[in-house]
Amino acid sequence: MALLLSLSVSVCFGGGDFLSGLAGRRTTTPIVVSVSQLLGLLPVGAYLAITDRTIADGRDLLLGALAGLSVFVGISGLVRGLSIGRMSVVAPTTAATGACVGVLYGLITGERPAWFALFGVALALLAVVMIAKVADDREHGPTPERLARGEVASRVMEIGLSLISGVFLGMTQVFFSLTDAESGVWPVASLRLTTGILSGLVALMGIKLKGFTSPGAQGWRIILAYGLLDAIGASLFIEALRRGFVSLVVPVVSLYPATTILLARWVLKERMNAGQLVGFALAAAGVLLIALG
Repeated sequence: MALLLSLSVSVCFGGGDFLSGLAGRRTTTPIVVSVSQLLGLLPVGAYLAITDRTIADGRDLLLGALAGLSVFVGISGLVRGLSIGRMSVVAPTTAATGACVGVLYGLITGERPAWFALFGVALALLAVVMIAKVADDREHGPTPERLARGEVASRVMEIGLSLISGVFLGMTQVFFSLTDAESGVWPVASLRLTTGILSGLVALMGIKLKGFTSPGAQGWRIILAYGLLDAIGASLFIEALRRGFVSLVVPVVSLYPATTILLARWVLKERMNAGQLVGFALAAAGVLLIALG
């Protein structure tokens, strides 16, 4: 059951990332993040109103808020890294680092999956790197002049931003796993409210400095769809962490770039490179071994 939930989360997050990319072409990233996070409260709130009207205790709400803070910092670092660094380095490094945080946490806290399941985890982590890695066609060597203008990142800054983003995004998994099963999806609501408010403040600052760029009717629909997918994914994610080993759930969830790449191939007609095709094969093998474990 945990594996099925993990795969579903991966599809939701990957689809959400694809939609967020489309929305980001129509307006600024802080607006996309803040609006989608707050809109995502609607399905979560409706679910809570129908199934559980008892508010979770303060500890679980705090853990959800900490997860939201981690998401905000992680996304901020990732967006910055992608804007001034090489996507072919930043994206896979961030994804792999986030996955490693969850795996290490699970093993440190006493989880002991079968050896072949751990081998599947290793294959899945390698698959994340291969799938997320894209061809870097941009020519932006870190010359002193370009570094001074802030156009590009130094290699140290590039890796640093990737590692920081990965660690904070990975900490979200840890905070979720520490919540009580009786709290339901209340931590998800707390996460989305926290992230929505923080990114909303950044968006307001950006609007004050640069003005507001409306995404248009279609853009708003895309943002709404992104918020719904992300909310569903987060709700399934916390359930998966409660039903299975963190060290096995996280690597499967981290395969979400596969969905993003497939949607880009299907909708935008983008081509996949040979490394990504190898990554898909490794992902299939890794998931199979994890399932057997």
